[in-house]
Amino acid sequence: MAKIFLINPSMDIPSGFGEYHKLMEPMPCIGLAYLASSCQKAGYEVFMLDNFVEKKPFEDIVESVKSFGADIVGISMLTPTANSTEALGRYIKTRLPSVKVVFGNLHASLFAKNLINNGACDAVVHGEGEIIFPRLIEAVVNKSDISKIQGITYKSEEGIVFTGMSEPINDLDALPRPAWKLFPWRAYSFLPFVTVAKPCFAIMGSRGCPFRCKFCALGYMGNLVRKRSPESIADEIEWLVKGFGARHIGFVDPIFPLDKKHAIATCRAIRAKNISENWWWTCETRVDIVDEEMCREMKLARCKRILFGIESGVNEVLAGVGKGYTTDDVKRGIAAARAAGLEISAFFMLGLPGETKETAKRTIDFALSLDIDFAKFAITIPLPGSELYDNLVKQGKISEPEWERFTTFNPNPESLPYIPEGMTGKELLRLHRMANAKFYLRPKMIFRHLFVIRSISLKMMFNGAMLIFKQLFKGGK
Repeated sequence: MAKIFLINPSMDIPSGFGEYHKLMEPMPCIGLAYLASSCQKAGYEVFMLDNFVEKKPFEDIVESVKSFGADIVGISMLTPTANSTEALGRYIKTRLPSVKVVFGNLHASLFAKNLINNGACDAVVHGEGEIIFPRLIEAVVNKSDISKIQGITYKSEEGIVFTGMSEPINDLDALPRPAWKLFPWRAYSFLPFVTVAKPCFAIMGSRGCPFRCKFCALGYMGNLVRKRSPESIADEIEWLVKGFGARHIGFVDPIFPLDKKHAIATCRAIRAKNISENWWWTCETRVDIVDEEMCREMKLARCKRILFGIESGVNEVLAGVGKGYTTDDVKRGIAAARAAGLEISAFFMLGLPGETKETAKRTIDFALSLDIDFAKFAITIPLPGSELYDNLVKQGKISEPEWERFTTFNPNPESLPYIPEGMTGKELLRLHRMANAKFYLRPKMIFRHLFVIRSISLKMMFNGAMLIFKQLFKGGK
């Protein structure tokens, strides 16, 4: 039986998130959990190392791979961890040359040729790996021809070969449930403005996104929308609550629900389970999808908090990045969620294309005018795979980037990967700090979080308060 060692790589949190690093906690990596269960279903023995939790040095990782007797190591690669992940892959290949190293996820897919040429891995899996990766394992173990496996890049005698993208998985209900038992799930949380209780688990309700926001990279992984059946979603929620004691289940879909019909059917399937009432779920969707009826059904099915990617309070900026809605739509969506009794988190981006100091301030004022419980202000990052990134590369504004700088909380104004014309990094950082202080230091916000919502731990609340006060004293420095 082949042995598969999967790794969720760590990153330098203080370096990547600076003053925000104390607010970051390990989050459930559902992609690897699906990959692990798919490998198990195919008959392989799987070991999972979540190094975001364990924080093992390279030498210890190699020893774990060696003691497990792994045949193949699979590593997920995201942009902020790309440099350290590449170094880890190269280290494993140097120390254990008989072990095959395979990368997956969005960043690896985009830069597969370079990664293989640089000796970081033997192959890259593109797109959805639950079917592709087990096929690759079988071919490697049996020493058979891998050229006929769609969805991979590898090195042959003729050079680097890309076999083309594979067909997307149409029947999501057929996927085995995520193999959470292999993971340190008790250590998981979401970000403070998402988490409502612990233990936290992630769930997938759909894949694909029909929208084309210019700053989003998810389109590369496939735009075909596929939804799980409401019954399958409800079954998994029941399994998580009863089997693991889950108290917070977060949908990781870029947009869930995607439409009213599926939303209401899913909510009614969840309610039909009559699951004990000591748990909640959260999701992120668009303001122009929800209405009050839909939000009330969600509330009845134990949705606690809804997340909206609002991005800007300026219609011209929204149109420029392809959001497809206006500030009036934002107001209507938030009113519907509030009327239904849902808590609301809203995401805003500062420094979008076309942004000026004036439009950024208008976005901050817009956030203050909304009846929301949490606001996350992020500095815009041109993620590889997005239209924004591609345009900047064509314009020669990005070259040989340091990927650890590609986080929305980059603390260094001199190293931001993208700054709109007419602005400076210091101005962006100053606006970011101002937004947090203006939003969270209002008396009504302090009262709401201390006495009404109360989902943030005292430790996390203290860390957040200290951060904002430090930012106030720093000013524009």
